[in-house]
Amino acid sequence: MIYMAILEEIPKYKLKTLMIVGIPAFLIAVIISAGSHQFIHFLADKIATRSQEVVGTTPAKINLHGMETDSPVAAAAGPIWTFMLALASFWFYVHNPKNLFAASMAFVNASCRLPDTVTVFLQLLLHSKTTMLTDESFSLTLLKLDDPTISIVLLCFFSLTLFFLTITIIHDTKMVPWKWLVAIILFICLIPLENIIWNVISPLIN
Repeated sequence: MIYMAILEEIPKYKLKTLMIVGIPAFLIAVIISAGSHQFIHFLADKIATRSQEVVGTTPAKINLHGMETDSPVAAAAGPIWTFMLALASFWFYVHNPKNLFAASMAFVNASCRLPDTVTVFLQLLLHSKTTMLTDESFSLTLLKLDDPTISIVLLCFFSLTLFFLTITIIHDTKMVPWKWLVAIILFICLIPLENIIWNVISPLIN
């Protein structure tokens, strides 16, 4: 009983620490995640464009967060990179559980693809097609499947992986008081922050 009591008495970060260290750590994590995501789009687009110039194909343009591309490969590169970054950030966080930046990186990269992925998954599940223009929907064109069943299964698996990874990170962040409420607030702020960063970065890359 004494051992269990010791385990439960984990010190919490003070509000001042969360404000001074936690908020900047979260903002930096969003900048790194969104910035590297957009850069990977750009890099994959350049590589794919050179390949298409050799072949002589000119597919229709698609828009990825303000960056025009004609390559589904560029669309797939973004989510793949973010997912790999989420796994790397989670590994870093597991080895540094008291580091607020590690926790922010793990949370941001695990949860930032959830809204788009779940939306595309539900559209495919209910209507067998998606009208939402996202990295995930463009990435599915790489599969070139007439039957959406496999796409639904893949998106379901990807959504569940991101969801449980996010839940695990929040659950294990024991030093943040009101961690579930804090996580919900940060999750709500995540999308508008990413949009602002994409709008700033896209003109610089293009």
